[in-house]
Amino acid sequence: MNEYLLIVLSAIFINNFIVARFLGICPFLGVSKQVETATGMGMAVTFVMALASGITYWIQKVRVMLNIEF
Repeated sequence: MNEYLLIVLSAIFINNFIVARFLGICPFLGVSKQVETATGMGMAVTFVMALASGITYWIQKVRVMLNIEF
């Protein structure tokens, strides 16, 4: 039971994608006074974060496949 609690707490506080990448939404907060610019910046930030996550995922898959360690 302790292992499950540790996994949940780790996922919430340490490996949380949103909290770890909070600085990525800083431009969105800066333009959020107008709905149009906030929507555009929100979509741009979402696109960049999704693209970066996808690229990182495939790099990790290649590293594991080729048995490359850092």
